[in-house]
Amino acid sequence: MTSSIDTTVSAPFKAEPPPEVVNHTPWPSQNYQHIDPLGDLFHVVVTRVSYSMAGMDYDSGLPIPHILPPEQQGELITSDQYQGDINYTSVIQESDFAPYKPLCDVILANAAAFAPQGKPAARWLAGFRFGEHILKKLQVTGPRHYTNGISGWSMSEPELAISVPLCYELAFGGPNIVPARDLAHTDEEDAKFPAYYEPNPIGCGRLGGKDTKVWIESQCRLFKQNKNQNNEKISELLQYVVNQQGHYRAPQIEEVERPYKSAEHDYPIIGVGAVARWWLPRRNYAGTHDDKWKQTQWPKSPKDHDYRYWNCAPEDQQVPYPQGGEQISLINLTPNPAPDGGPIHFALPTEKLQVLVRLQAGPMLMMPMNIDTVVIDFASGTLSTTSRILIPTDLEVRKIEIGTANPQGDGLLQVQGASLASRANQS
Repeated sequence: MTSSIDTTVSAPFKAEPPPEVVNHTPWPSQNYQHIDPLGDLFHVVVTRVSYSMAGMDYDSGLPIPHILPPEQQGELITSDQYQGDINYTSVIQESDFAPYKPLCDVILANAAAFAPQGKPAARWLAGFRFGEHILKKLQVTGPRHYTNGISGWSMSEPELAISVPLCYELAFGGPNIVPARDLAHTDEEDAKFPAYYEPNPIGCGRLGGKDTKVWIESQCRLFKQNKNQNNEKISELLQYVVNQQGHYRAPQIEEVERPYKSAEHDYPIIGVGAVARWWLPRRNYAGTHDDKWKQTQWPKSPKDHDYRYWNCAPEDQQVPYPQGGEQISLINLTPNPAPDGGPIHFALPTEKLQVLVRLQAGPMLMMPMNIDTVVIDFASGTLSTTSRILIPTDLEVRKIEIGTANPQGDGLLQVQGASLASRANQS
């Protein structure tokens, strides 16, 4: 017997019919919709273009990464990518499906600092430059750790190393209680853990208050016990906190002018990769998600939502939208330096992406897309740019065509070597 009760739930807001989208480029693109905190609806178009860092074009001026052929272009990133387990490890790069970024994220993914001349060292400098907006220098050390003795906690001298991963696990913060706390089954078990260090929950070197120090000591003892008993599962869980000798990890990434010396005081978090969504201060930009929001605003974002939430780079790596041609310099971020022994220099490429928007009423609008994400991925040897544009749905859009700007600069869309001018009256 079938029920006559209508169990369908009405949509919380009305979506607009999607326009026809034509991608005249060989690069992955997508159109989706976004509703802002005020209830206004937008079409969002995003395109990702990837280039090879191994192959450079040397036509004139600085070398430019060579654009990958269509069959080697990567897909749009559909979900956040992590170095390992979700939330336990560093974010490599985030989903391309953000609604809007007020600034451009410059992300170094899978980055590492390499000792000069490949000679093992205890400490050395590294960094990068991006145009006129970023000149970031940092200092790295070889592995070091804390021990707790009669006189209290003391840090070892750094060991020699030839490379140091530039990940948040090796930056100041922590201790990383996230994996262990996820195993808590009751409120009583959860209460035994110290609080997260929310600016960098997965870092190391922070001692915090008495409860944190007690927990760290317990993890060091537990690791040594289980290592002796060959309990690989427990040892694997504890590796987020201690090194292979069972000592609490100390940071290996420092400020140049202020080396890290003590866990007794908070220290700047130095990183070059994406910052996780739930860390502070980024999480605060998401706005207030409380009962009032659920009752009066959901599913729209809170009225105090700040779109800076969608920028995932460290704040000193968020820049105005680049135009292409900006100089990028890498300092000790590759195993081999430039032929002259100095930094590696190249320029940011750009394809000048635009959309032609055809309205239901007949007029056409030419609108540029902004590069709002630049990812230099050292693992794949690629540089990728993500470009985006928001188009209000109240324009009543019939069709969106994606292409590149005509090199003649006449405001027409480039379509496989020809402009849209010859096609405009045929559509």
